[in-house]
Amino acid sequence: MRISSLLVLFLWLLFGTSVQANDTIRVGVLKYGTLNWEMDVLEKLKLAKQYNLNIERIPLGSPQALLVALQGGSLDVILNDWLWVARQKEAQRDFYFYPYSTAAGSLVTHPQANIKTLADLRGKTIGIAGGNTNKNWVLYRAFLKQQANLDLAQDVTVKFAAPPMLNALLAKGDLDAVVNFWHYAAQLNAQGMTSLVTMPEVLKALKVEGQVPVLGWVFKQQWADKNSETINRFLSMSAQARQLMKHDDEIWKQIPTFTQKYPEQVHPFLIEGYRQGIPDALAEAQKVQIDSLFQLIKANDSQQALTGNLGGLPDDIFWRHTRVR
Repeated sequence: MRISSLLVLFLWLLFGTSVQANDTIRVGVLKYGTLNWEMDVLEKLKLAKQYNLNIERIPLGSPQALLVALQGGSLDVILNDWLWVARQKEAQRDFYFYPYSTAAGSLVTHPQANIKTLADLRGKTIGIAGGNTNKNWVLYRAFLKQQANLDLAQDVTVKFAAPPMLNALLAKGDLDAVVNFWHYAAQLNAQGMTSLVTMPEVLKALKVEGQVPVLGWVFKQQWADKNSETINRFLSMSAQARQLMKHDDEIWKQIPTFTQKYPEQVHPFLIEGYRQGIPDALAEAQKVQIDSLFQLIKANDSQQALTGNLGGLPDDIFWRHTRVR
């Protein structure tokens, strides 16, 4: 009995400390962000335990706060876009990107604005989430120029504002249309407002085909290289949670950050938008599509505010995930 106890103690000293450290993943979330929905599912179904993980959900108040915490080492993973990862690479700061969602912004119109076609946007007042260095601005500007010979910078009145403010202004009739992030657009759709065009339609018109991830899991390369088995388990767990959310209607009734925040009439629109954004497994073709999108943004990014001096996306920003159970 004594030998057995000593052996257990020896094995714990040898392996236990490192396993415990590697098995804990600190996930940064926006306090009111949609990532909380998945985190609720993980907790409700105890999925982390099935993957031998301990998930620490760390809420912060802004995207910038998440970026600072990730770079400072107080978070292990966050959701962010691949363009940020590429620009960090340009600055000799190494991160990986792994696709999470293809959900992106939609152009939603007010029913009294008399906007039936793209040409009807001329002379209107349009709100856009983010600034003129945002991908939505660059892509919608290129799309409208191509499809309607309309320049967002000259032919309409543009107002940049935060997503909730844009929704409020559109509802009041102070704006004729908005380009807003998917979950804010879904809330407008629930109020009877129409999406004139969606980002997949924009990308298709601009010759970027297929599912193009907008957001992905982002984490430091050095950390992931040292903890590759752990991050693979985390990514597999995340994928399982989202597949449940994609196919199981009942699971949505068990998500407090979803059911308690949004009115019931909005739920179907948000669920549908979320499900449409769940990408298939990462394929080599998706990397090609992302690089095609990068080249499109660069061609329309006259001041290089988004793309910098990069000629293309570095290959090593993509994490090669090996699925585990």
